[in-house]
Amino acid sequence: MARDRDDEPRDDDKDDAPRSRRRRDDDDAPAALGPLDKMFRDTNVILLVVFGVCCSWIAAIVGLIAMLTAKDPVAKKNGTLVLIVGAVVGLLWIVVNVVMSMMPR
Repeated sequence: MARDRDDEPRDDDKDDAPRSRRRRDDDDAPAALGPLDKMFRDTNVILLVVFGVCCSWIAAIVGLIAMLTAKDPVAKKNGTLVLIVGAVVGLLWIVVNVVMSMMPR
């Protein structure tokens, strides 16, 4: 049985060397999420639809801003949903008011 001597080079000596650290490029760094990204990503879809129905024009504007500036794909999708719901409800509100104003009393 052969004994390992300290002065003989071993095959696993190269594994003892410290590993070089990989530098992060800008592409590897996670994108910082803004407040609209976090809100639209973390909020339940039902609450976002209720927000679009109750505050139609404000929700449409905030949804448009979130859709254009969001970095998170879930936040972008939810912003698009709020934009569509808010715009549809806002337009329906205008149509109902125009029709009601044309009705005879």
